[in-house]
Amino acid sequence: MNLVIDEATKNIYAQTIEPLPITSGRVLSPWHDMSLYESAERLAAGIASHDASCKAKGIADYIMVVMKAPDGFYEASVEATARAMREIKGDAGEPTQDEIAETAAKMKRLEHLIYFVPQLLPADEYMRIIQADPDLYQEVMEFADDMEGEELLASLQEYALFADPKVDRDYFEVGYPAKFRAKLLDSEGWNIEEILRRGAFARNQNLTDETVLGEIAGEAGTSGQRLKRSVVLSSRAELSQLMKDVAECLPNNPVWRGMIRDQLDDARSDFPEGTVHVSIYAPSTGILTLYFAVTQENGVLFVPTYSLSVEADGEVRRMYAGELQSSDTAPVAPEAYRHVLDEYYGGDVGSLVMTMTSGGYEVRDIDILEDLGLTYGSFRCDAEGDARHFFRMKNGRWRKAAQVVPFGQFKSYLERNSRLLQIIVRKLSPRIGPGICDGSLSERQLEDRVDAEIAGRGEVYIGPPEQCDVCTIPLSGEVFMSDGRVKDGTMWANMCADCTIYYGAGIGWGIGQLYRKAEDGRWLLVGGGPGQSEADDERA
Repeated sequence: MNLVIDEATKNIYAQTIEPLPITSGRVLSPWHDMSLYESAERLAAGIASHDASCKAKGIADYIMVVMKAPDGFYEASVEATARAMREIKGDAGEPTQDEIAETAAKMKRLEHLIYFVPQLLPADEYMRIIQADPDLYQEVMEFADDMEGEELLASLQEYALFADPKVDRDYFEVGYPAKFRAKLLDSEGWNIEEILRRGAFARNQNLTDETVLGEIAGEAGTSGQRLKRSVVLSSRAELSQLMKDVAECLPNNPVWRGMIRDQLDDARSDFPEGTVHVSIYAPSTGILTLYFAVTQENGVLFVPTYSLSVEADGEVRRMYAGELQSSDTAPVAPEAYRHVLDEYYGGDVGSLVMTMTSGGYEVRDIDILEDLGLTYGSFRCDAEGDARHFFRMKNGRWRKAAQVVPFGQFKSYLERNSRLLQIIVRKLSPRIGPGICDGSLSERQLEDRVDAEIAGRGEVYIGPPEQCDVCTIPLSGEVFMSDGRVKDGTMWANMCADCTIYYGAGIGWGIGQLYRKAEDGRWLLVGGGPGQSEADDERA
């Protein structure tokens, strides 16, 4: 509104003013690119190519975080890879120097990194860029009608950035807020050497590096993963805005949204003049939460959590904290992995793996984790001098509890469910890696190895095993299994379809026999019998 004073009558009246439409704001895309380089010279060429590519496409506003690996990072990566290869072969112990040297000869020394974060653009802007490449545009049009919302926007950005002119890089990985903060900075310890701002980000002199890095890590809440904020409890306006930010950060987690709302009301009632410091990390990655928790060096950094730290009279007086809790003290059945695939991904592990192209975000996260025996809960800690009093919410009220160890329930869950975790890791590890999202179906690959002549002989597996020797998944839900040699080793094992493809030496006489389940439940020999050439079927 605009207040106007009539000079003649001295009357004051208001005029309605229509604000100018806002076509853009400082909204960083939650989908990032990581370009890795072997040398400082290659890094410089990469920076120039990012600028040239964006200029040609009309992408004006973006940020490049130039990073360098910490000392010893390459050597540690080589050793970890060599150790993983030994585990795949079934060998115990640490890798030998020869194995480490052999692994190093195959791995590039990629110690320079450009973490590229563009301004989020509307769909029509991405389409404008893509249309310059007719083949790329045709490919996009084939799937665009089947997508909507964030899924469509993420795909359009991916294609727009991939369009010519392409970025010069030695290696590429997908980035996202949780990976930037939890993996690169917190877990692996990459050093930030420079923050290069372009367009509006360069013109805004009030935008600090700390704010930029916080927004890249998703701390503004808009990424649906992370939120950091401090508000005065006596300010209704600040609390109202905070709850809007919480809702945006937790769009698919009504449990924590409700808990945080009630806990803020609770804190405001008990400490009306206090300040609350809010920190939320909710990656919403479903079954991938467990995968990252047990495969990353600092896996706890990938586990969802939140804290509301209430400060009054210059001291922290209360802490509310969110955690993943076990829904049962008994181990979860190993069939839970297969249930999640069937229930949420149509039995297709490829559909699960391909969520990694958008950071692994899963809107059904809360349901998937519940099916895996985990629920979103919280506890409270009150501070009185040096004393600490702990509480848990039961039947709508706080009840005293024993001392709570952060992540204690989650760690107990991991210990009780080692077999389920082994299945998850063995199934997903070969499919998820640096720059890798393998969504292929093992069953489809094994269909190509079926020999009709061998299958016609009617030979069956006498006394078949109940589970895979490699990942331990029950074979009752499998279509194929094999009895074969483990890749690069001499040990033989009964393997499910996935383990046959990723860990087996192949299908052929003398290296592996392939079996398919018949309608009566028996395992019928369909490949690898006498007469099937080893040379034709052994995997490279």
